Amino acid sequence: MIESLTDNLPTILYGEGDRLAVLKAMLKQLGQPDQAVKIIHIAGTNGKGSTANMISQLLLAHGYRTGLFTSPHLYSECESIKVNDKMISQSEFNRIMAEVHQAAIILGLDPQKDLSQFETTFLIAMVYYAHLACDYLVLECGVGGGLDATNAISHSEYAIFTKIGMDHLNLLGDSLQAIVETKAGIVHPNQQVIVAPNQKVGVVDRLKQISLEQKSTFYDSSDQKIVYKRPHYYQVELNHKSFELYLPLLGTFQNENLKTVFTWYQVWLEHENPFPLQTDIAKVFKDLRMIGRFEKVQSNPDIILDAAHNLDAIQELVSSIQSLYADQKLSILCGFLKDKDVPSILAELLKLTADFYVTQPDFPDRAMGTEELAKLFKEKGSSVISYPDSRAGLKQLMEDQARPIIVVGSFHLIKKVRDLFATN
Repeated sequence: MIESLTDNLPTILYGEGDRLAVLKAMLKQLGQPDQAVKIIHIAGTNGKGSTANMISQLLLAHGYRTGLFTSPHLYSECESIKVNDKMISQSEFNRIMAEVHQAAIILGLDPQKDLSQFETTFLIAMVYYAHLACDYLVLECGVGGGLDATNAISHSEYAIFTKIGMDHLNLLGDSLQAIVETKAGIVHPNQQVIVAPNQKVGVVDRLKQISLEQKSTFYDSSDQKIVYKRPHYYQVELNHKSFELYLPLLGTFQNENLKTVFTWYQVWLEHENPFPLQTDIAKVFKDLRMIGRFEKVQSNPDIILDAAHNLDAIQELVSSIQSLYADQKLSILCGFLKDKDVPSILAELLKLTADFYVTQPDFPDRAMGTEELAKLFKEKGSSVISYPDSRAGLKQLMEDQARPIIVVGSFHLIKKVRDLFATN
């Protein structure tokens, strides 16, 4: 496993002064690499990663050199930076980081204190995409939207909003309305704005209003014709043609992500006059994988890892599990950070027919301890077995049982257990 090159940097500086002014100055000092590429900017609470990856695959299928920036990473920041589906090398990441640090010093900044891990990774990414002359960049927000580091860019052609819900309340606001306002900060004049279907009350109306104020064109994905047929297969209607699409990603929530993606795709086809499609669109996503997002890492018995760590994501997870394992009892190993709405999360998980096992993520400062999590389960009338060591606990479950196992919670939990399996 590669040790992170930015572990010695501040984890987060979000909201500490005018971070965007610092990052805009950095981009200018670095030669304004953001101006060399067309940008699709994606914000939302859940579904950003799947949506970003699918859009990237569509652009690649048309022959465009495509940059992809996603977060969080599990093992190395290099995972966040890809061009044409290939991750940046550690040596190239290191080389560009030195360039970013030099730019910071020229501006009178201390690159070890005045830039966070995420901000540094974002700046490295922008230089890399410009260096490789990308035609398009699919840019996923980290946290929020308007104040997110990625919003230091000077322009974006498309603003896409996936499902918006309640998360990161300590940073984004304590109401849905406040969170929508924060995320809507990526809307700028003369964009194409696409919004995912099935939003909470008021979300679509507010995003539409903001788009109109910015003289941007607004598209609601709700009417996009996509129907789930069976696991991995969807019926899609596009430009008056119907076809069956294969998607390796599991989860009933992918229907919403697909509607968003194909709404964007239709808008893009109308505006960009692209190269002809170079592959069968029904198979355009055939090699797509999402690490730690409803990821099946073993069969017989099935083991699924899902970094669902907020209420909306847990609700989607429960729906997907009920669809996939309708008549089966499950084993669920879970662990969360203590700043999440864990009582509400447990109320959703307890709708499943399962035995529950508690552990804790590998994040000492923020992890909820197994005793506290077990107490919350007990308060809701459910007994649990505690495994303070998540890896040892999962190994024990795999030895003792033949039924499906779901591991759910923080990315720091998924990271700890995932390397038990022969996955890439």
